Amino acid sequence: MRYLVDDTYWDPETGPILFYSGNEGDIYSFYDNTGFMTETVANETKGLIVFGEHRYFGVSYPFPPEEAFTPENNVYLTVEQAMMDFVDLVGFIRSEYKM
Repeated sequence: MRYLVDDTYWDPETGPILFYSGNEGDIYSFYDNTGFMTETVANETKGLIVFGEHRYFGVSYPFPPEEAFTPENNVYLTVEQAMMDFVDLVGFIRSEYKM
């Protein structure tokens, strides 16, 4: 799972995690087009920005892209599984950043 972290405005003492859950596309395109979150909200809250790429999109394929969308592999493309990816990512970030 690809993810981006932006700590430009982050205050480790008081800043929250501002999490953006990716959707049907490349995570960089969402990051590049969310200036309100990455500039305004992050600056005002002193937050740590985390963008998580949705499984099966961007480069976050659990299988080679040419095999990912077959019926037998689509069983791993559920809302519940995608949400658990994001839960695991936030847990990892909290551990890495000692939060």
